Amino acid sequence: MRTVRQIVVFSDKVVMFKKRLYLEQLNRQGNDLLIDRANIKIAIIDDMDVPYLDSLQRSGYNVRHYRDIEDFDMLKSYSVIVCDIKGVGKKFRSRLEGAYIIKESRQLYPEKYIIAMSSAVYKINVAKIIEVADDKIIRDTDLDRVINSISKAVDTMRSNKLRWLRLRDNLLNVHNMDLYDVWEVEQDFIASMLRKDKSKLENSKAVAHANDIVKGLLVNFISGIIF
Repeated sequence: MRTVRQIVVFSDKVVMFKKRLYLEQLNRQGNDLLIDRANIKIAIIDDMDVPYLDSLQRSGYNVRHYRDIEDFDMLKSYSVIVCDIKGVGKKFRSRLEGAYIIKESRQLYPEKYIIAMSSAVYKINVAKIIEVADDKIIRDTDLDRVINSISKAVDTMRSNKLRWLRLRDNLLNVHNMDLYDVWEVEQDFIASMLRKDKSKLENSKAVAHANDIVKGLLVNFISGIIF
């Protein structure tokens, strides 16, 4: 078999690879198969009873209700976070309450899907903070609106490719990660998806050489990949 080599240029870097991989290959070859929604864990953080919790569970969603959280490690295994903006976050002693949880969760877990929930009109400072959420719902809205919001969140998180695109945007635009390094991580991600084996990405040189904050984001992302 003939080996096709490709030269890729990144600013002042010229790198030769045996084969360049494309995200579109995941679509063509069916390697981004949607994960069963029962495997997408959803955390709802609300100090009050959740009226639609039973309906979500009966509909096949993997939901757990927390009246508050102790720390952010509790959210690490969840792909979707639904958080009330009032009455939670007491351990963090922030006047922003749930908005603080939303803000910090977005920084720690940029690829996760976050839904802000409230039963009241937002204050101006809170409204600006929760703009980082992917969606917003009124706590006592009708069930169909809640189901639609959570269904959209789960459908997004069922795709490893979409999760990567969300993280890639964050790495480039928030953490200013070098474009070439992001591209290297993406190549290893695609290779891992094609092989259905995370080891290529886990052993990525670009991940190993990243700064501690970015490395933490990438390690969290890798741990959430499901085949």
